[in-house]
Amino acid sequence: MGLDVLFKIAGVGILVSVFHTALKQAGKEDMAHLCTLAGFTMVLLWVVQLLGRLFTTVQEVFKLF
Repeated sequence: MGLDVLFKIAGVGILVSVFHTALKQAGKEDMAHLCTLAGFTMVLLWVVQLLGRLFTTVQEVFKLF
């Protein structure tokens, strides 16, 4: 699970940087920023879900219900 998530995040980062650069070169800086924001939001949602799972696992391990 750990490496899979890291590869997904790295892949999104690489794609977003390529799209951002291409859009910026084309003179569409607004779309480039929107693309970057969308990628950041997607990765942030993944991280929040993973943190939720981590806290649930910690509660189960230490019986903190």
